[in-house]
Amino acid sequence: MILRTLLTFVNLATIAVAIVVLFEFPQYAGPAFYLLLGWMVGSLVLVYGPWANRTVFGTPPSRTLPSSSALPRPGPLPTNLGFCIYCAAPLAPGVSACPACGHAVPAG
Repeated sequence: MILRTLLTFVNLATIAVAIVVLFEFPQYAGPAFYLLLGWMVGSLVLVYGPWANRTVFGTPPSRTLPSSSALPRPGPLPTNLGFCIYCAAPLAPGVSACPACGHAVPAG
């Protein structure tokens, strides 16, 4: 189980306890609210910290990356897109500069 998941369960249980305290013991509503508010701010720090991705109560799952030979190779990029990449004006095939903005067309 990931620590972030455990903290989420603890947060839900804490909210449930705070709701019970608010309804069953209204004289403690003020302190219960501020304790809950403090708990939620503290839990945000815990949940979004770099340590929240650690595994607790078990062994971490093994993560293996595929070898570089198993990854697909990208094909060649198209050289004539039919439009200028700077101003999006349409380009005729074989032009060396954009007629609208004057930028050079990348040659492939």
